[in-house]
Amino acid sequence: MTSDKKIGDDDLPIEVVERRLACENSKFFVYFDHVIDKAGSEVRDYLVVAPKNAGKNLITGVAILPVVDGQVGLIRIYRPAIRAYSWEIPHGFVDEGENEVASALRELLEETGVVADQSCFSSLGFITPDSGVLAARVHLYVAEAGYSTSQREFELGLREFRFFDFQELENMIERSEVQDTFTLAAWCKYRLTQNSRQTANPNNS
Repeated sequence: MTSDKKIGDDDLPIEVVERRLACENSKFFVYFDHVIDKAGSEVRDYLVVAPKNAGKNLITGVAILPVVDGQVGLIRIYRPAIRAYSWEIPHGFVDEGENEVASALRELLEETGVVADQSCFSSLGFITPDSGVLAARVHLYVAEAGYSTSQREFELGLREFRFFDFQELENMIERSEVQDTFTLAAWCKYRLTQNSRQTANPNNS
């Protein structure tokens, strides 16, 4: 039975009455939470996956959209969870004691071999990759300049790094050849930022 009364967040506080650690590895804690709200809804084994190194505001990772000379760089990497290769922007965890920009510079170099200066980085804001399960936020960046080197590190499943022009990338997105959350969110926010710049400075478009 449902009520016609509009219920706000303040009317239904959510309480975690118990948390059980199910398992952990070097990167994550996996919990089962017993969760109850004031209306009587209850879940006894709500799954929460929490990265171990969570910073302020639950920032646990970074993702970088490389944009160089009107092209976007993507890595092709095998993801065991979906048993398929995926085209993605580089992303990874923020290491302990590392600030987010330093983490973004490091991840970009490690996964692509691209060296970029901090002055070329701009924030695209934050996303929650899966707010129903992951206790994590990721800081999105765009790196609008850089140069390629041979310093890319080996990573499980990482096969190549390639640049695509804007139209080619959007065609891949339309055909669902790009499905990665970080990539889709970063590209959307980058295009919105571009549109805002053009609106603010129409003579520069």
